[in-house]
Amino acid sequence: MLTFQTAKLQNSIKNICISCKKTLSLRIIFLNNTMLKRLCFLIVFAGILMQMTAQDSTFVAPEAAEVEDTVSYQTLVMERYTATLEKLVAEKDEPISSSSDIASLNPYYYKMFTAGTLYKEPLQQVMRAEWGCDDDKKAPSWAALNNTEDADLSRCREMNQVLARTYVDNPELITVTEAELADAGVIREDVTKTIKHEVKLSEKAELADLQVDVEPVAVVAKRPNFWKFSGNTSLQFTQSYYSDNWYQGGENNYAMLAVLTLNANYDNKQKIQWENKLEMQLGFQTIKSDEEHNLKTTSDLLRLNSKVGYKATKHWFYTASMQAQTQFHPKYASNSDNVTSDFMSPFNLVLSVGMDYKLNLKNFSGSAYFAPVAYNFKYVDRMDIAQNFGLKPRHSTYVNYGPNITVNYNWKICNSISWSSRLYWFSNLEMTNIEWENTFTFTINKYLSSKLFVYPKIDDSSKGYKSEDMDKYFMFKEWLSLGLNYSF
Repeated sequence: MLTFQTAKLQNSIKNICISCKKTLSLRIIFLNNTMLKRLCFLIVFAGILMQMTAQDSTFVAPEAAEVEDTVSYQTLVMERYTATLEKLVAEKDEPISSSSDIASLNPYYYKMFTAGTLYKEPLQQVMRAEWGCDDDKKAPSWAALNNTEDADLSRCREMNQVLARTYVDNPELITVTEAELADAGVIREDVTKTIKHEVKLSEKAELADLQVDVEPVAVVAKRPNFWKFSGNTSLQFTQSYYSDNWYQGGENNYAMLAVLTLNANYDNKQKIQWENKLEMQLGFQTIKSDEEHNLKTTSDLLRLNSKVGYKATKHWFYTASMQAQTQFHPKYASNSDNVTSDFMSPFNLVLSVGMDYKLNLKNFSGSAYFAPVAYNFKYVDRMDIAQNFGLKPRHSTYVNYGPNITVNYNWKICNSISWSSRLYWFSNLEMTNIEWENTFTFTINKYLSSKLFVYPKIDDSSKGYKSEDMDKYFMFKEWLSLGLNYSF
């Protein structure tokens, strides 16, 4: 144990500080002269000792255990530094994901492993704050060495403590000062000014001729076509059944039937729609009971429906409608030359104005037409059979008025089955006419199909339409066919 006289040492230090106070101005100036450097170091060393002995009259040099403890902590610092450098080498090619990774790769303790240098910061820290061992004369806790998330301030303070101990215990290791390092300069200088890049402009390039020799094309403005045409034709073999009071007459039979339907619809996609539908049916049969005729007509229809509508709302249209109907070929009574019906005998015409409701869905489309007042005109060209259709004797025309309802719809039940229907109703104070036509089409392929036609009808405009068996004006017609079918 080395013991110094505290009083003498303090007086000597005070005299030296007073003599150097004017030249130093409380700042340590490091000179290149070796003798002056040693003198300055003694002054600093005296200040450190004065701080250490401010509370104790004697200063006790570190025991062997404390020296070993200090060496062990320095060894720990060396190991920590070496491990940090190894980690830097191992992870030099790996991307850094966060700021905490950057901090963990920073070698904190470079000051203690470079050439022995006298720094200002450790001296200032010791002179401005108390520094020493604990009461138990143990080494500092050095918490920062065991904490990877320590603050920069804690690391700097503990590095300064290690450097201060080195200055006291091993002054011969100090060979250079911080001022000398500053005078020697640094490896690189930080760029503080904006670097302006020199831009070299090339000669102005000639504009390329991007025009291509293209022959002029005449632009022709065509008016959009608002018309849509479609149709269906079929040649069917049928089996038919007629009630005994069917208004056109008939007999159960097997026959051949040709059907042609044409549609011409106009829609300007704004307000006006015009729908036209022409239906033609003509069928013949051979009946053994009829000895007068080889062929007899079974189905005979020529009908034109036309509607012009002006859009009122999304689904409603102000509509004017026309329905005209007659037949192609004369029809004879069995085993007789008497004509029961013929072309324009009869001829029915219905004119009306009303509202039309239209609905178009994915597999269903239809319309329902309501007319509060309709003009019903009937004409019979053959005077001898005019009474068979409700006309007065020696009259060929008949006119009446009344409300009219017509419903048409098409429903695609599935890919191979579809149902099209027409429901017609007209009435006045004298008569009522109700017709419900139903056609079920069973598609086999593109050109082959089967059809079922069901046609119930009620008409009391003529006494000849009354059934003898049921004493009613209910009539019924049905046929089932198989044959060729084509839509366009």
